[in-house]
Amino acid sequence: MPEIRDTDWAYAAGFVDGEGCIAIARAFSPVRNRFYYTIQVVVANTDRSVLDWMKAAWGGHVVAVIQTQGDGRNSWTWRCGPGVARIFLVGVRPWLRIKHAQCDNALVMLELLLRSKRTLGPHPIPQAWLDEQEKLYWIQRELNHRGSSAFVAKASHSPRRIHRERLMDR
Repeated sequence: MPEIRDTDWAYAAGFVDGEGCIAIARAFSPVRNRFYYTIQVVVANTDRSVLDWMKAAWGGHVVAVIQTQGDGRNSWTWRCGPGVARIFLVGVRPWLRIKHAQCDNALVMLELLLRSKRTLGPHPIPQAWLDEQEKLYWIQRELNHRGSSAFVAKASHSPRRIHRERLMDR
């Protein structure tokens, strides 16, 4: 990883505040009958060069987002998972102005996930830790809630399904 200056952290924090998302995602495992959680940081922009810079500085992936409807421009997203997210979020935290609460909640979740990894094998994760993971997930969902309607803690199963339900509600 190249040397990252304070101005780089501050610049990246501005992108996260303006064009980014700090998310806690979950997936259900029927085999284990429980949810598994992960952290994702996503930054979107129509200028790929800044996202390539973020990838070179911190790792992660740059992914194309192709517009299929309307006259919107194609864009890209820089994405990183838990390993990169920990370093990145700790670094940008002092400069965040809008998404500091999402960052703090995600960092608490990352610590809990790290602690939970040490319980693999015959030692199950304590129920209190599983409950805390679920609580942090819903806190992040509420922090990331968009729109003027009140947040409702409702499970959603896929972005396509959510989009279809929103279209039907109009």
